[in-house]
Amino acid sequence: MEPRRKKYPPSFKAQVVLEAIREQKTSAELASHYQIHPVQIRSWKAIATRQMADLFSRQKKKSDPQKDKQIQDLCRQVARLKRELNWLRDNLALSRKERVSLIDRESIEIAVCRQAELLGISRSSVYSYNQRSGNKREQQLKRQASA
Repeated sequence: MEPRRKKYPPSFKAQVVLEAIREQKTSAELASHYQIHPVQIRSWKAIATRQMADLFSRQKKKSDPQKDKQIQDLCRQVARLKRELNWLRDNLALSRKERVSLIDRESIEIAVCRQAELLGISRSSVYSYNQRSGNKREQQLKRQASA
């Protein structure tokens, strides 16, 4: 069985890094105390010291009311489209054969698998229906030719 990587919570990492920054103990001493590899401690310390300047230079980001409004509008639109799609699925009173015939295999905008999903039919039935109907057409043409 493969050994799993250990995941440490951010609070633990912060505690170890603070002690490493204080330099009261060596990396080896901290490593033996916390049961972590010394390279890991040095890596966390390097990350912390690189990002330290950003902590003080960042200004509080103000919420953008226009962006918030746009997000709310998009959420409303998604919810409305979901309701309409569910309504359409519930009220689409067509037989499976009729729904399969609605599939447009040449459509670039909506893939065949998505069309099938929207109509509530399996994608495989679309292909099998087209193969069967193609065979029937061929049989009709053969009958007409022989008659």
